[in-house]
Amino acid sequence: MKDLLEKLDWIFAGEPKQKRGDQVRGKEKAKKKKRKTPYQEHPFKGRLVGGGGAAEEMEESVEQIAEQLRKELAEYGADGSGMSGYTLGRADYRNREANDKAQNAQIDQTEDDIEKQIKDLDKAALDVAKTPVGIPTRDPQGMANYAAAARQKKAQRRQISQQKNLLIAQLGKLTPSE
Repeated sequence: MKDLLEKLDWIFAGEPKQKRGDQVRGKEKAKKKKRKTPYQEHPFKGRLVGGGGAAEEMEESVEQIAEQLRKELAEYGADGSGMSGYTLGRADYRNREANDKAQNAQIDQTEDDIEKQIKDLDKAALDVAKTPVGIPTRDPQGMANYAAAARQKKAQRRQISQQKNLLIAQLGKLTPSE
């Protein structure tokens, strides 16, 4: 039940609606004074409830975070971290990008060449498959000729298949740099 009431965010009798920095510690009532300059200090600086020196605390926390980041950066670039002395200027970065693009273009060209060779091998395999072996005759010489032609056709198809597998393996090894 208590959780439900807390979630409803009701204001109960006797509880004033408070804003951060509206009340002052102690018995002194907070009276707002008109500021003469836009960035004048608050008249109750350091005595506000909930706001007590929030600006200084924030500045201190920012300084602490900045100091912690400086330490981490110094440690990150320390000797033995693998990052010491490693800086990449704009010219170096552009050169590296140009080299990567050239390398990727060369890899793309190689891939295109390999794919063309694979297509040519597929056509050659189809041509070999379509070539007639001949009609075997019943005499021993005709049977031997037919068997020799069939073995030759099978060897050609096997050789084409091996070449195609080698090209596919080469194609798989090519990876462009990112």
